[in-house]
Amino acid sequence: MAAAGIIVYRNVDNHPEFLGLIALKRDRKRVGGKYDIPKGQIENGEGVLVAALRECFEECGLTPKVKGEPFIRGKSTVWLGEVDADDEVIIEKNPVTGYLEHEGYEWINPSKMKRNCLSYLRPHIVWAEKEIWKYF
Repeated sequence: MAAAGIIVYRNVDNHPEFLGLIALKRDRKRVGGKYDIPKGQIENGEGVLVAALRECFEECGLTPKVKGEPFIRGKSTVWLGEVDADDEVIIEKNPVTGYLEHEGYEWINPSKMKRNCLSYLRPHIVWAEKEIWKYF
């Protein structure tokens, strides 16, 4: 199934920080890595960007300002999205399943995110680490 997501960042004193959602232990063990991004499946009749924004709001309570063109790899489409430095991240249970999808979050530099993201997300984070400098 097709998926959409957003690599969320903020600008702190002209230094980018990525939002690293702490993956559930089972997911960390299964695929390797620690950090996830807000993402999920595109629902029937839903546009790709609409799905990415919905997933982002559901998973961390943020509605970022989407920047530039997306990165597409296989069935996954990901955008960069900026939030204000003081925007509050809210981790709650999925409104449909009732399950918690992440154990928490950390704001981290792009290099740390690249080294420690879930393994299948690495190409997306490598792209974002290069792309982000267009906005600073």
